Amino acid sequence: MQEPIVRDYLSRASNVFFLVAALIMWSIAWPTLPMTHDLPAYLYPFLSALAVLPLALAWANPILGWAVSMGTAVVMTLFVPTINGWPWSIQVTHFIVLLVLTTMACIRGPIQQIPLVWIGTIVLLWFAAPSDQRGGWIFAIGCIAVVSALLRVLFRSRRQLAQRTEETELAQSKQAVLQERTRIARDLHDVVAHRMSTVVVMAQTAKYRLDEELTPATVAEFDAIAVAARESLDEVRQLLGVLRLDNGALAAPNPGLADLDSLISATRSAGVTVTFTDATDHEQIGESSALVLYRIVQESLANATRHAPGATVTVALVPSSAESTVLSVINSAPSSPAIDAGGSGVGIIGMTERAKSVGGQVSATPIADGGFAVHAVVPNRPASAVATQVDAKQVDIEQVSSPPAIADGSADPDAAASR
Repeated sequence: MQEPIVRDYLSRASNVFFLVAALIMWSIAWPTLPMTHDLPAYLYPFLSALAVLPLALAWANPILGWAVSMGTAVVMTLFVPTINGWPWSIQVTHFIVLLVLTTMACIRGPIQQIPLVWIGTIVLLWFAAPSDQRGGWIFAIGCIAVVSALLRVLFRSRRQLAQRTEETELAQSKQAVLQERTRIARDLHDVVAHRMSTVVVMAQTAKYRLDEELTPATVAEFDAIAVAARESLDEVRQLLGVLRLDNGALAAPNPGLADLDSLISATRSAGVTVTFTDATDHEQIGESSALVLYRIVQESLANATRHAPGATVTVALVPSSAESTVLSVINSAPSSPAIDAGGSGVGIIGMTERAKSVGGQVSATPIADGGFAVHAVVPNRPASAVATQVDAKQVDIEQVSSPPAIADGSADPDAAASR
């Protein structure tokens, strides 16, 4: 039981400081006690220890330390006579320790015990101090109590401010992550809506597109598929309706790989040197994966513009042998200080979340020359995607006529990604 207490006590630098101070005071009080008080020699170490060693508790438990030192001072005042004309009933070291413990008790002790400490110290000084010095020291103790109370209020305000700041930063961090996940959910919802609407169109137009004549049972089966897909789409839209724009307006269609040229051109117009290489077949990459790749490039370019002004940025899209696409966005070391443009601070988290949503992965790390590199591996199509591809020329989504009308896009208010 004692070992953990001792270990915890010694783990604080403030406790070690007061312990060393207490030992120094004891080394002074013990040999000087015979010069001021008349008592048996065997009581010197014991009484001097009770007088000054409680200083070791000034930080850990100042009320207990004050009580022990105060009790010793009362005993010495009442029962131990002074010698050599010493005017105080206690030693100088003992008086210094009492002042320190009184101050620490007023600062760190329970607030309801501060009046007791203040009154007890004043009463002791009335009897222990010389008659011509009592008023001054009592006034000094009153000043110590007032200053200690002010310090107590100041320290408490700072603690509360630090705690509220930490809580605010934690809430902002959680909110930023939730907002990023909401944006990801919105993007994926739009992809799901598009794919589900495609299923509806395929099921409704199958009897016109197929060469052979379909039996009534087959036609009914296709109609049932269309109804089920339409109902599922309506449920998805109802559950994720909060991800739409607040004013109810519908946003533009989601960007894809075909929009990378315009994105990079806009970045170049801002004065950034960007080299772009695209060796992929866009038709082999699904819409959700293309959206993820676009957002990662968008976020990486925005970060390079803010955090590495004057750097050269290289963007490369290359296919891999595992039916996935490898994206690299590498910027060199900046030639001027970073731009403080604010932001939520979750850009890398957002890129990682987006990649994971389609089964991919992202790494973002500094490089040796002082630049920064973002590497992503994104499957061309998520594992749950339907293998059968539909010829877009044979399907006209605009011909769907089923209530409610299917919205093909959703809001993305954060097109310009930033941290």
